[in-house]
Amino acid sequence: MGSSEDEIDRQMNEAREQIDENLDRRAPSNAARYAKVAAVIVGVAVVAGAGVLVYRRMNRRTRTERLRSMVVEALRDLPDSLRDLPDEVSRRLKKSLPSIKVVVNGEEFEEPGTLERIVRRLVPAVVGTASGAVIERFTRSSGPEDASSRSTVNAYD
Repeated sequence: MGSSEDEIDRQMNEAREQIDENLDRRAPSNAARYAKVAAVIVGVAVVAGAGVLVYRRMNRRTRTERLRSMVVEALRDLPDSLRDLPDEVSRRLKKSLPSIKVVVNGEEFEEPGTLERIVRRLVPAVVGTASGAVIERFTRSSGPEDASSRSTVNAYD
């Protein structure tokens, strides 16, 4: 039985040596294989990155296109604010116009606010212009004008 134990030990040692030899041969070959795969991946990434940079350089958007896209983006947001605009304007117009109270030597004077002052100056000018245009329209003769009032310009062909 003693010889069989020695023989088993020898066989086990041989098997270990074979396994160690196989591992020693496989480890460098696996490392080389992984290094090749990594090099291919890095190469593909570099080529793809260079391709993207060249594409962007060749297809650069002009300032006009960039400005147009900015305007389009602004117009997309605009309808929401336009829907709220009538409510906001009506709310502001419903508020009473501010007035100023001036006290001079104990006497109180009520003066209109800035907006009311502007309206008081603007309305007569607009009404005067409109009424002048209406009066001129009705007083103008609808018939042919006399030849003396028209200026004539000779046409040369």
